[in-house]
Amino acid sequence: MKILTLDDQSPRIEWRSLVRADANAGPNLLADNLLKREIPSLFGLRGIAALVVVVYHYCLDWKVCDFPGYYSVTLFFELSGLLITWLMLKEIDAFGSVDRKQFYLRRSLRLFPVFYVVWAICRLSGAFAGSWAYFFYLGDYYTALTGRYSMLTSAWSLGVEEKFYLIWPQFVVRLGLKRLTQILIAILILEPLYRGVLTLAGYEYYTHFAFETNLDPIVLGCLIAVLVKRGWSPPRWMIHPASVVFAFAMGVVWWRSSELVTFVLGLALIYFVCKPPRALNNAVVRFLGVISYSLYLCHEYASSVLWPMLFGPAHRLPSYVGMPLEILFAIAIATLLHYAVERPFLRLKGRFHPRSPQPAKAN
Repeated sequence: MKILTLDDQSPRIEWRSLVRADANAGPNLLADNLLKREIPSLFGLRGIAALVVVVYHYCLDWKVCDFPGYYSVTLFFELSGLLITWLMLKEIDAFGSVDRKQFYLRRSLRLFPVFYVVWAICRLSGAFAGSWAYFFYLGDYYTALTGRYSMLTSAWSLGVEEKFYLIWPQFVVRLGLKRLTQILIAILILEPLYRGVLTLAGYEYYTHFAFETNLDPIVLGCLIAVLVKRGWSPPRWMIHPASVVFAFAMGVVWWRSSELVTFVLGLALIYFVCKPPRALNNAVVRFLGVISYSLYLCHEYASSVLWPMLFGPAHRLPSYVGMPLEILFAIAIATLLHYAVERPFLRLKGRFHPRSPQPAKAN
């Protein structure tokens, strides 16, 4: 669902000099770790976020508990904004511009194959709500306007992302970093106000799913990338464990405030990139990150259609047995999808990166 490695074609010393505004400013842990070919912790963050989505949906299905697991999508959005914007800014410095045709081709090869395979499998199992809306990546508006759910409802977030990335590269290649910063900050200020107006008008449900009401997490990730490119380094208090613990505590207390949670998760993202913990880099969590996109797409189909077809109703079992088995089953199906569908197209995608450096443009 997101690119997690930086294809570092330009000399490391040149790129490092571009992201540092002041050579005497001291170590910039955020920039240094973003420079690595594989950014520490981010596979793990993706894996944990995908697993939380699965557990959240299965807990609702089994009626065992409810928790704000939908904020995992907020983290996905922030990861996406950070990584894709960082890669585009890096490409501009290395090659003078962003090859937008290649950008869209890479996005298509990354997202479309496994998505349309899952969509087709779901269709073969019978008609489901909003099937053709999801086919055209309009699941966000379908869910926002109808309130109907299906085995592919999780893909509403892909509709948000794909619309954003049709627009965002046009801004990145045309505007300087200062102007980009101003636009991103303006969106972060105006977006909550817009949601507030819609909520007062009685359209609160709409705000949970529609494209234009879910921009701030992606925009926050984009802003972090732009600020780092401008030479910003997180202050020490921001990457102190106590700050992250306090922020999470505030997020737990006021979890209904999506704006607060967005910034809490943004702080956590910065912290985990700067100080990657071992827990997010072990083999199991990394593997969940590798298959996270397939897992995110297929887990509802696996539990609602495939498991009953093969084994009968899982709810005949106690929840403490049936739900873990369903989770393991979804992981197994996602693994199959990843290696059979995703992996070949990811190899093909790797051929469409710019190869010949051009003089860098001044911002």
